[in-house]
Amino acid sequence: MIEQSEVADAVDAVSRSLFRLSSTGVTPANARDAITCIREFESLKRQVDVIVVDLQSQIAENCFHVPDGHGSAKAMVAHYAKLSGAEAAGREKARRVMDEMPEVAAAYRAGDIGTEQMRVLGRIHANPRVRHKMRDDQAWFLARAKKLPFSDFAVKAIEWMNLIDDNGPSPAAERTHERRDAKLTQDFDKSWSLIGGFGAFQGTAMHEIFEKYVEAETLADWQKARAELGDDATYSDLPRSVQQRRADALWQLFRDAAASPHGAVPPDFVHNIVWSKKTFEEMARRVATGEIEPIDPELFRCATIDGVQIDPYEAFASALNSRIRRVLIDSSSVVIDLGEARFFTGLARHAVKLGFTECVWVGCHVPSRQCEADHLVEHSRRGRTNPGNGAPLCGRHNRWKQKGFSVHRDQAGGWHTYRPDGTEVPAA
Repeated sequence: MIEQSEVADAVDAVSRSLFRLSSTGVTPANARDAITCIREFESLKRQVDVIVVDLQSQIAENCFHVPDGHGSAKAMVAHYAKLSGAEAAGREKARRVMDEMPEVAAAYRAGDIGTEQMRVLGRIHANPRVRHKMRDDQAWFLARAKKLPFSDFAVKAIEWMNLIDDNGPSPAAERTHERRDAKLTQDFDKSWSLIGGFGAFQGTAMHEIFEKYVEAETLADWQKARAELGDDATYSDLPRSVQQRRADALWQLFRDAAASPHGAVPPDFVHNIVWSKKTFEEMARRVATGEIEPIDPELFRCATIDGVQIDPYEAFASALNSRIRRVLIDSSSVVIDLGEARFFTGLARHAVKLGFTECVWVGCHVPSRQCEADHLVEHSRRGRTNPGNGAPLCGRHNRWKQKGFSVHRDQAGGWHTYRPDGTEVPAA
């Protein structure tokens, strides 16, 4: 039993309430009620997460781990709670963030930000070169943690670290490029293992090509399953696993390369680098003057169409010297300049998709390259076919617009999804 009676009584009350809740079961009345349940239960989970981090902090502060020879509070908690190393380290990093960043700690206790966001902040806080600046920018992190979906927040936060880091990002990118390596080794059972490591720019380009081959293998599996089972075919009916399709995709890539003296890339493939206007202009200024000015993390963007981050130094050099398409977007993610390295059809379709990393429907994360370019104001209603009136929507959500749903972009570039009755689908 917990020795402090007040704490023991509180734990007992919570335990009984949770038992009653799990016994009753949770069946939302409708979609709106489901959203409410998600938010309420997430709020409860965050409160518990704060408590366990506080417990670890108290163990460390009072050295309760010392009498039994545990190396740290983290080690003691990991042992008795049977945690993975990653979970124990995540709690420890969150503890340190709370100790040194009072505004973030207060928001975490209030449930305004979640544990996943705290783990990202913990990773950044572990970098001693940016820790002092991180304390100064607490409001910046909190504003984005509260507003953005987790994946977008993580990207923004890591971008902030790379831009603030005195020793990055350029030197790190150069080191990884210098250490690039790839090899095929045969194991004792005569099978083969592929091992490799590449710099940021090579890796992102290779990733895009590889994903196209994976998509082709997946499409082939769907065609086979539907030929046998018709429209009743489901994902579990696909003849190969995800891992097998990846392996076969790489095999096909090697076969295509061997069949062509000039190498093989899908004929319509274009490697796109999406820049914010501010970032590209700053990189151009650096090359011209040799002087470096900080880039506002909020205005920074240098990535592939799917949001894979690219080192801006490498990307700028490639934009000047390679057959790469440069895409500039404004603060609302509208394409304002579309330089191209080769002629291709469907320029307007690409311009719509290049400003975004995924489907703009609330809660959907289908990559932009798998989406369709759709009119915001329908063409039948005299909507213009230009990037400002377009957005990427996955096939599913493009069809849902026929049910009366709609998407709208506000002046700040934020996206909103509306139901047929005119009410907005909550973003988060």
